[in-house]
Amino acid sequence: MILLMLLLISCGVQEEQTQQQTQQKDPNELTFTTADEVNITGKYTEVDTTRKAVLLLHMVGHDKSNYDNLTLYLLQNGYTVLALDFRGHGNSDLDYTQFTEENWQDLVLDVEAGLDFLEKRGYSHVAVIGASIGANAGFKQAIQDRRIRAIVLLSAGEEYHGINILQLAEFYDRPVLVVASLDDKGAAIAATKIYNAAGTEYKEIKMYQSGGHGTDLLANQDGLPAIMVTWLQKYYG
Repeated sequence: MILLMLLLISCGVQEEQTQQQTQQKDPNELTFTTADEVNITGKYTEVDTTRKAVLLLHMVGHDKSNYDNLTLYLLQNGYTVLALDFRGHGNSDLDYTQFTEENWQDLVLDVEAGLDFLEKRGYSHVAVIGASIGANAGFKQAIQDRRIRAIVLLSAGEEYHGINILQLAEFYDRPVLVVASLDDKGAAIAATKIYNAAGTEYKEIKMYQSGGHGTDLLANQDGLPAIMVTWLQKYYG
């Protein structure tokens, strides 16, 4: 009798946990696969009235949730949004703490997979917003992938984990907005160099006195999301 009661209690607990997990799962979260067969998790939210989409790329050691507030703002302004977890981060495959320099180079495959996903849903031209190494990976892919029509770089570096974009910047010929903060000295210096080197006439730079690194700028500079959306409307639509 006691064993039967314990079994019933155990089944009840498991059922409750399953229900909680089901309730907590984000209906907009999905998984797609890269060219090298790594499963990447993304949060995809579509606006039915537009054919404009923004791909969001996060920093090292972070994940797509860094963009939750920006996602809402972009949706309110008519943009479909895909925020992804880079390989080794969030709910995607692998562990970034074990990465070699070669593994970091493969982040561009995650960007490519995100663009492929959006293209299959009718978004053949996409804007990208990337932070820190996400900015570098996005920019490197943009140089060779014309599906990226405009890109915002938040605290891009000359080079992060071997993803060097300064030496390639002259080959980029579409709109770019470079954003950094003077209290993030390395990124501020890199931002100026990347801006000067970019081979496009459609380039702008926004330098803050303070605000931190990457997506921290979004939290510390309240007006930045509006600046980015205004810029996207001007250069992307």
